[in-house]
Amino acid sequence: MTAFRVLVTDELSPQAMELLDAAADVSYDVVKRPPKEKLIEIIPEYDALLVRSSGRIDADVLAAATRLKVVGRAGAGVDNIDVEAASLRGVMVMNTPGANTIATAEHTVTMMLALCRHVPQADASLRAGQWERSRFMGVQLYQKVLGIVGLGRVGPQVARRAQAFEMTVIAYDPYISADVAHELKVELVSLDDLLARADFITLNAALTAENRGLIGAASIAKMKRGVRIINCARGALVDESALYDALVAGQVAGAALDVFSEEPLPADSKLRTLDNVVLTPHLAASTVEAQRDVGTKIVEQVLGALRGESYHNAVNVPVADPTVFRQLKPYLALAERLGSLQMQLADGPIKRVELELRGDEVADHSKPLTVALLKGLLDPIAGTTVNYINAPLLARQRAITVSEATGLGRPNYANLLSCRVEWDGGERVIAGSLLGHELPRVVQVDDFVIDAQPEGTILVLESVDVPGVIGRVGTLLGAHNINIAEWRLGRVAPGHEVLSFINLDCDATPEVLTELAALTGVVRVRQVRL
Repeated sequence: MTAFRVLVTDELSPQAMELLDAAADVSYDVVKRPPKEKLIEIIPEYDALLVRSSGRIDADVLAAATRLKVVGRAGAGVDNIDVEAASLRGVMVMNTPGANTIATAEHTVTMMLALCRHVPQADASLRAGQWERSRFMGVQLYQKVLGIVGLGRVGPQVARRAQAFEMTVIAYDPYISADVAHELKVELVSLDDLLARADFITLNAALTAENRGLIGAASIAKMKRGVRIINCARGALVDESALYDALVAGQVAGAALDVFSEEPLPADSKLRTLDNVVLTPHLAASTVEAQRDVGTKIVEQVLGALRGESYHNAVNVPVADPTVFRQLKPYLALAERLGSLQMQLADGPIKRVELELRGDEVADHSKPLTVALLKGLLDPIAGTTVNYINAPLLARQRAITVSEATGLGRPNYANLLSCRVEWDGGERVIAGSLLGHELPRVVQVDDFVIDAQPEGTILVLESVDVPGVIGRVGTLLGAHNINIAEWRLGRVAPGHEVLSFINLDCDATPEVLTELAALTGVVRVRQVRL
């Protein structure tokens, strides 16, 4: 029986389709570019969706996708996918950011050369029977200043190719260090400096809320008159109306555009009327090699995610590197159980969560371990599926604040996860570690040092430190045919309170819990399930 169903809504390479054909646990359907209404109608039947840039996967589509686990985008940009809506519904979103890097960089340079030498216009003129050499006087790249906006994956490749033309390369990227820029032999500058100095400006940045419309009237006014602009990244980075006005006025000498705010580019777009513009229909990734690679990579990634084997290039999962995921997996499980234990023992709605990580194996992984902790925390109360994708959003909806802490951990373990939660009128610290790098253990609850197994049904019992309590509890459980799998306890000092973790082979009924609470020496008893 087939385990997973996959819907393909865009053209993928033959090699990618062969991978789907070879997957024994997958069946797939190809419905190319379905209208939104059709997609909403059929999407409930599928576990995975494979798309390119043409279809919009919005909140309405995702709301109908009751079975969907992963959306795979064959390409780098995910701006056609509502990632937040997907995250809230627990749907993983994957892309293939590196597969078309070289193709995009080469197309960027191609567009720059075509623009400065009027190649498309000269070709059209010659085919029309003309011989107009003087009309197509161009400019050289040699010793010109190229300003690159964005030094992620494509930007550095463009820089290397521009340097081969002996261009001076400057770049703006607020997330790149000076050391990285130095290695690339690129001068890192402010955006205003780049706009003022560059003879050519190429956009190689991802689209974000902050940089939408980055190239608009205000930024164009800061540019050197006669600048040339190349955009092979995202159409919405450019205010096309402002660019048109600048092209007509001569402030911008020319533009080469592969992407547009609306695609396909409308037939009545004013950009089509200009002779100083080179236009291509989103071709940057359209090479045989790039299409092969993005298709096979996204299919491999989606299959790996469906099978729970890896989450490589998942944009909304905290551990996308499969190697790191495998190393962290037992700690992620530990964090989940600590979170679940905290929620089940809390005496009110949790308002604040603090996490401290100590040890070489965990100290650098606060984000995924915090997400795992939140997943465990919310599982008992959410009323919906909670996973590593939607846990932070669900916590935010419940006004749970999350922060890193210091000074929580007391037990001496090489790697320790300590969590403090607060609710109105109370707080609790619980810490955990691994036994033999595999088995999760609870090693601290407030001032109690303990060594308990956080698994299955557990009685968390508070009692006074007097003779006979253990015997009375054991006798009562035996009388109800409830077997004790393990009993671990901790105490602060002789004669003070005792905290016990009692692992049971089955649940205790409410009546048994009431009888336990009434025993002499028992202060409080609660049953948790991990």
